Parts: sequence; C-alpha cells; structure tokens
Amino acid sequence: MGRILRTAACLITGVALDATAALGTIPANAATQCDVTFTAYQPIKAGSHGAQAKAMECLLHKAGYPTTVNSHFSATDAQELAKFRKSIGLNPLLVGGRRAWSALLSRGTTPHLQAGDRGREVLRLQLALRSAGFAKIPIKGRYGAATADVIKVVQKSRHLKRTGEVNVEFWKRLQAGKIIATTVVVVKKPVPKPVSKAPKTHTKGEKALAFAKKQLGDLYVRNAAGPNGWDCSGLSMKAWKAAGVSLPHSAGKQYRIGQKISKSNLRNGDLVFFYPGIKHVALYAGNGNVIHAPHPGKKVQYIKMKYMPYMGARRPA
Repeated sequence: MGRILRTAACLITGVALDATAALGTIPANAATQCDVTFTAYQPIKAGSHGAQAKAMECLLHKAGYPTTVNSHFSATDAQELAKFRKSIGLNPLLVGGRRAWSALLSRGTTPHLQAGDRGREVLRLQLALRSAGFAKIPIKGRYGAATADVIKVVQKSRHLKRTGEVNVEFWKRLQAGKIIATTVVVVKKPVPKPVSKAPKTHTKGEKALAFAKKQLGDLYVRNAAGPNGWDCSGLSMKAWKAAGVSLPHSAGKQYRIGQKISKSNLRNGDLVFFYPGIKHVALYAGNGNVIHAPHPGKKVQYIKMKYMPYMGARRPA
C-alpha cells in the first residue's frame, strides 16, 4: 500500500505538535508516533502484518489497550480491538474495518473546524474520513474547498444542515464509528460467490440456505423476521421455516434444537453460533462462509466464520 505525504504521514495520538512548527515537521519523539497515513485502509484481523497492522496496534496502544506494536496483529491484539469496539458501541468483532479505523483516528478533542483552518486537528479529521472510505478527502492538514465538499456530502447523507463545517456532534459520530462512506471507490478483483464443496442436494438445509440467499442486501432490523428486514435469529428462523422446520426467534434457544455438528462436518444451511453466551446465529454457506444479519446499520451478507468467535453448530433437521 503506497504511502502519501511522507512528511505529514504521522499522527500523534495524545501528543500535541508544537503550535509554531510547520505542518509536516518531524518532532523529536518521532519514534513513538503512529504512522497512519495510507491511500486506503484495509481490514485488520489476527494474522494481519505489515505497516497497516502496526498502525492499528499503535492506535489501540495509544487508546490504552495493551497491544504489541510489532507489525504482526496477534489473536491477543484482536481481542483488544474487540474491547475497543465494544467501548464505543460497536459489535465486538475481532476485525477492524472502516468503523474501527475512523473511530481510532478521530479520538481526542472535538474542535469546531471550518474552511481556512489548518494544522494537526484538520489532519486528524482528514485521516479519519479517508479511513472511513471517503477517498476524495485530501490529507494535507488544510481545510479547503475539497474538505468542505466531503463534509457536506456526509451531512447530506445524514440529514444534517449542510454547513461544510465540523462541530462537536460531527466529531462524536465519527469517534463512535458512525460515519462511513456508503460506497468506496476502490478497484477490486471480482470475487466469486462461495460455493459449497458438498454435493448439491435438496436437503432441508439447502432449502433454508436458498431462502437466506434471497435476503442478501436486506437491512438488519432489531427483532425483525422479514419480509425486508431481519435480525440474526429472525433470518435463521424464517429460512428454516421455508424448509418446513419451526424454530424459535432466539439464537440461544435455536442452539438447543437439533443435532450438534462439528465444525469439520458443516453442511449448507446448518446453524452456526458465535460469541460467548450464544449471542449470534448464521447459516453455513460453504467454504468457511456464513450468511447472517450482522447488526444495526448493516445488511444481510456473506462473511467468513473466522471473523467471529465460533461457539458451535446445529442441524435442526
């Protein structure tokens, strides 16, 4: 991942720059800084390594979480990331994407900013918005027309007054991971839909999975069970109902129904459960993937099982 603006590439979390220093001057304690300026920010999880893994470790460490800042994001680091996510009201996932990046990069004070401002706080704002997926935001530490235009886009999408200025409310939303771009302009290689290695059959599990696939893209709605919004157990309940099997609208109760299945013997449609206390349920979709309704603000989607703490699986029929 290419770095930009190397002389302004370091954001110091919790350490103020000399107010008289020109933007981009490298301070004496540069060795303790977090190098966080990238053209695009990738999801970080256990096993990630390199500059962006180190940046995530460093930001978490500055936020008070005992991560190892060594460019190798460990399982322990991922647990600390989950704690940080939970502390700001996000689902405690073991992976950090746009919400985690922007929340970490925007931590700190909440100054009012507007066109003409410049300095460390403007750079902090720009880095947070770039990591949130706003690719057109400049990373220069100067609040010009381009920055104001991005702020107006955010304000419009959230039905706020389009002032082009940043106030306390804007900062608080950014620091809670609530401001992310709905579309991110990046070049991606086509990714084929997950296909199960198991032979295609007309089992009840296949029928349940087929129903779940039709709901991809629907919004998560708490306590909902269709037709256009779902929570996790509402989706699994209706999917298996389409296969002729009745289930309760509760992940915990669904966990007590049917045959217990080992991870190595999962088949399409099997119910897979996550998080201690059985807090989440999804339908197995082959190749280590599941279909699930994640949490508020997200849509029904495919996700790798390894991104969530696995607790067990059941085959209802």
